[in-house]
Amino acid sequence: MAVKKWKLSQSHTVLLALASLVAVTMLSYMLVERRQLDDLHRTLASRAELYSATIGGVLAKYEFLPLAIAQSDEVAALLETRSPDRAARVNAYLEEMIQGAGAFAVYVINPQGEVYASSNWKEPTSYVGQNYGFRPYFRQAVNGGIGRFYGIGVSTREAGYFIALPIRRHGRIIGVAAAKVSLDWLEQSWRMPSVAEQIWVTDANGVILLSSISAFKFKTLAPLSEGARKSIHEQRQFLHETLPQLPHRVEQRLTDGAKLLSLNLPREGEPSGYMAVSSRLKPLEWQITVLAELGQVRAAARNAAVGAALGWTALCLGILYALQRRRRIAERLNAQQALKRANDELEAKVERRTAALLDANLRLQAEVGERERAEQTLRQAQAELVQSGKLAAIGQMAAGITHELNQPLAAIQTFSDNAQVLITRGRADEALENLSIISDLVKRLGYITSQLKGFARRSDDAQKPVSVRKAFEQTMLQVRTTRGADRLVLDEDWPQQDIVVLCNETGLRQVFSNLITNAMDAVGAAEIAHLSIRVAQSGDQAVIRVADNGPGIAPASAQKIFEPFFTTKEQGLGLGLSISAGIIRAAGGTIEVQNHGSDGHGGAEFTIRLRCRQPGGKTDLGEQDA
Repeated sequence: MAVKKWKLSQSHTVLLALASLVAVTMLSYMLVERRQLDDLHRTLASRAELYSATIGGVLAKYEFLPLAIAQSDEVAALLETRSPDRAARVNAYLEEMIQGAGAFAVYVINPQGEVYASSNWKEPTSYVGQNYGFRPYFRQAVNGGIGRFYGIGVSTREAGYFIALPIRRHGRIIGVAAAKVSLDWLEQSWRMPSVAEQIWVTDANGVILLSSISAFKFKTLAPLSEGARKSIHEQRQFLHETLPQLPHRVEQRLTDGAKLLSLNLPREGEPSGYMAVSSRLKPLEWQITVLAELGQVRAAARNAAVGAALGWTALCLGILYALQRRRRIAERLNAQQALKRANDELEAKVERRTAALLDANLRLQAEVGERERAEQTLRQAQAELVQSGKLAAIGQMAAGITHELNQPLAAIQTFSDNAQVLITRGRADEALENLSIISDLVKRLGYITSQLKGFARRSDDAQKPVSVRKAFEQTMLQVRTTRGADRLVLDEDWPQQDIVVLCNETGLRQVFSNLITNAMDAVGAAEIAHLSIRVAQSGDQAVIRVADNGPGIAPASAQKIFEPFFTTKEQGLGLGLSISAGIIRAAGGTIEVQNHGSDGHGGAEFTIRLRCRQPGGKTDLGEQDA
């Protein structure tokens, strides 16, 4: 009955521990995700305001063009007389005006919508003689206002931003001065690799006018109403564009107009999550939207959830161990009490026996007592040995984690301090580069913890395309921030064509970091460390050789050097090369070591073989890095 009760209590304890583990994991994920989303919201809001101010300043800059045309007496005389000589002079004047203005074209329109003069009068797509009375910017200007409009040109078939002002003389409007500005250069600046977010600009009907992704241009965010389609058709705003709806889905609406979207980029197969924050462009009815992927947000939330789950699991295991030990102590006390009762009964029986058997009984009791003491001593020794083993394993694992995380944490400290100085000095671009490097180092920390968590398990991203040279350069960028890095001298031999292998990028950087650190430790703190790296391709494999000028590897150690906790250092734990071998094996490759001297006793040379990415593979390294 007691055993059944114990099993029932144990089952309830396990269920309670699992339920609490799930609750802690989910709560950690949600809290970190919310905090990350709030930070990303604030960042995107400031970026949207910045882009909005930039576009507004660009558009306002070109309003001086129609203003200058409207104030010209020669233009006014052309509208009143339409003299061929005046038309030629005005054409030349307009052509000269746009030379340094950067506008696409400037032109003069009579009150009926006919173009009298244009800066592109020499070109086949000249506006002269065209009638733009149907355009909204003309109607707004001829009625005394400022005309602003974005659309595709009827003559040139090129999109642009139109600005128009009325030309007044003697209290009446005698014509309209207009300018067309191309904003293609603005879109090109958004598509630069340095711009991490995606951007688009929509008009009042929800049509995307400008976009950092060319495939999204002239698509709508929502179905157009019949009235909107009719107005667009009458104005011939987008000519023959069908204006399809952009395939996306709003997952959640946040405060201040921010949204979480599921969106398919043209170069990706599966939809990705994005946060979108919008800002209005005044006085236009346009809206600029800045989008950022949620991959880093969700990765941070997952890492926090994993960390909380590990911490909670360790706590529960500690509690269960304490309860188990208490139960064993209670059982041992009960056994001792039962043994004492048995001894008392035995002594009572012995006293009732004859004197002839007294000596034999005494010897027997002495032998039983001795065996009991020996058994108790053995049990205590076994318990202490088990406890010592557990404490040693925990200490080795904690020291191993510290050993593997020290270098990335030191590099993060250095780059974060540099970023503060750069931001203080206004060097934002260099500060962003430091923050990008810090992000890569944080990814490496996550990879290290995942490697220590699942030592022999192959990760999902163990065979992704990665540039060997880029991984080595990123590793050296970190190594150069450590103490004593100035005594490291490199001898590099890279092939002309970049070699891309199938491996985890963070893991490959960790392998290089461990080999470089071991090489520097091998030659001693006061000597120059010479490190050579040779990379070549043999068939479908990349062969990477890393050699140092240290004392080399002893033959007895060569067979055990990749085993966990095997080390030849006084302060080492033997985890670096074991983890490196696990990373290479997970990628389907091999790692070997030998001494590269002529007599086999020179410095150590590690040879890594990894599969190369096949030409024409579906995975694009550039897209992965983006």
